[in-house]
Amino acid sequence: MRSRTLRSLGLIAGSVLLTGALIAGLLTAAYVALGSPSASAAAWFQVTKFDSDYSGAPDEPFYFLALGNDGRTDADKGLGDAIHVIGVNPALGQATMLNVPRDTTAPSGDKINAYHSLEGLPGMIRELNQMMGIEITYAITTNFGGFIALVDALGGVTVDVPMPLDDPDGSGAFFPVAGPTLMAGEHALQFARDRHNFTAGDIDRSYNQGSIILATLAQLQAGDTSPGETLRLVSILGRHVRTEGVDLTELFRLGRLAMRLDPAQVKNITIPVGSGAGTNLQVQPQGQQLFADFADDGVVQSQ
Repeated sequence: MRSRTLRSLGLIAGSVLLTGALIAGLLTAAYVALGSPSASAAAWFQVTKFDSDYSGAPDEPFYFLALGNDGRTDADKGLGDAIHVIGVNPALGQATMLNVPRDTTAPSGDKINAYHSLEGLPGMIRELNQMMGIEITYAITTNFGGFIALVDALGGVTVDVPMPLDDPDGSGAFFPVAGPTLMAGEHALQFARDRHNFTAGDIDRSYNQGSIILATLAQLQAGDTSPGETLRLVSILGRHVRTEGVDLTELFRLGRLAMRLDPAQVKNITIPVGSGAGTNLQVQPQGQQLFADFADDGVVQSQ
């Protein structure tokens, strides 16, 4: 069994994946310019399509799962420790991200993070669909090594640190000054692993991961969008992504959507959980109202 410290490394892995999913369309250019990714190149993340009935109409809401796992190799499924379900409504130009703490009890009874190690992405998708009453179309996953490499390749990410942080015996996070901070991959990992400096522990940590997702999306939109920089980015990503059931047309559409989706129009919400059996967390009654609001059009209006 992995130590809790090793498992917690996976918590950060999903934090950049909203951006990874939405900029995946830019990989089309990499495929055209460079061909398929080299078999010898390390895969930083994988994009998989699950809902074959999804039409991809410009105004049709859709859902995707951004999942960070703690697998130490590509062959190791790992626990699904960073869980973010994002609903996107292209017609409204809005989205909502629901963060699911890793110890939340799944509909089938075990902790939600266990289903990735047991059944991979299909198990996670089944449990989350049943929990929220939705149909997840795409899933994006990475492990902690892939996340660090991706963040470093992007030149780091600037995150608004909410308060001074010092966690020498846990995550290793040390940010003595609050405010916007440029983080390399390792430091972003430390920030998103930190639960000891926060009152609600894992619940706050899950929200912080969502904050990194939105910060990365905003940074990419505000950065150099010249053809040369775009080609550099897609060349990097194109060598380190695996796809399953996703064609180039879909990737291109997701990439275009990324450039139009204002991060300020993406709500970052951690689902309401409380004490459950043993160390499990239980979805609270108000969570069912949240899920119903989320399921009707991909956007939560009540918060």
